[in-house]
Amino acid sequence: MKIRRLERSDYNQVSELMTEFAKQSNLKSLIKEDYDYEHVHQVLLRCEKAGISFVGQDNDTIHGCILSIAMPDLWVPKTLFLREIAWYVRPEYRHTTLGARLFASYKEAAKSVLESGRIMGFTISKLHNSPDFDYERRGFKFIEATYLIGE
Repeated sequence: MKIRRLERSDYNQVSELMTEFAKQSNLKSLIKEDYDYEHVHQVLLRCEKAGISFVGQDNDTIHGCILSIAMPDLWVPKTLFLREIAWYVRPEYRHTTLGARLFASYKEAAKSVLESGRIMGFTISKLHNSPDFDYERRGFKFIEATYLIGE
């Protein structure tokens, strides 16, 4: 299993992963077959060029990814934060080191960008169906919980 940076040639496979990721959510609005893959590819382009994003590849198949984008703060737009927007590993690879290696690669690269002063911080998300992973023990501090009414 190889961990490497996201490349444009990965977009189709990562789009498929994101479709799997969406289908595992509890949001009916995300569980559909009519994704706008051109839009998804534009998001992936931003992840590649204005973020830190990695894929986990075994032979020629991508089985996991962690995607992020540098985004301005809503209230202080000159302040950039690196926001993780997706971290997904196929179910059959979840009891391997793939997820941890993707996380470690993201954290190490993001720390380097933080230390350079280009961003003010970086985030990681925990979804309702995410494994029990103690981010605080790994240096993150809790900042937010999001709740939803509707689909």
